Amino acid sequence: YVQGKWEAYPYQTGILDCMGNDDIREVTLLKSARVGYTKMILAAIGYYAEHKRRNQAIWQPVDDDADEFVKTELDPMIRDVPAMQRIFPWYNSRSKHNTLRQKTFLTSMLHIRGGRSAKNYRRLSLDVAILDELDGFEPDVESEGSPDGLASKRLEGATFPKLICGSTPRIEETSLIAHRARYSDRIFRYHIA
Repeated sequence: YVQGKWEAYPYQTGILDCMGNDDIREVTLLKSARVGYTKMILAAIGYYAEHKRRNQAIWQPVDDDADEFVKTELDPMIRDVPAMQRIFPWYNSRSKHNTLRQKTFLTSMLHIRGGRSAKNYRRLSLDVAILDELDGFEPDVESEGSPDGLASKRLEGATFPKLICGSTPRIEETSLIAHRARYSDRIFRYHIA
């Protein structure tokens, strides 16, 4: 935890390449704790806002997690990264474009939501949907479906839809992230000798 420019570790580069590749529609990251997933998510959000100009949403397990993500991760990135400053002129101002639930960039929007309420998945038309710590979500959101299923519905109609889910698994039999990984088309493993 030091200030300064973030540099991706070699294993993160491959994951980020998958996140940014338009030919890959879904990325499921079954991970251990403390591998820099939050930093990778931030890099992807910045990339999609600055380079691809795509509407995005990120869901955290609960509303308090979403608020904390904005305060401790997203706002500092917008404040400190020059590319973000160019496309988000409302930083440090009271504006409808700069709230805990929504960031309006010059060419796209980012919605930030908690994942426990079905209403937090409605009325969003997205190109990119991100679920952070998927195993922290309820498996069925208010009897309307799984959180990844609800998020992927928001991508219908997108030219290059992207669903990114990551989590440290909890209990194998009930793990949402393990289920997604089991049914993935391809699995890539990073091996450290």
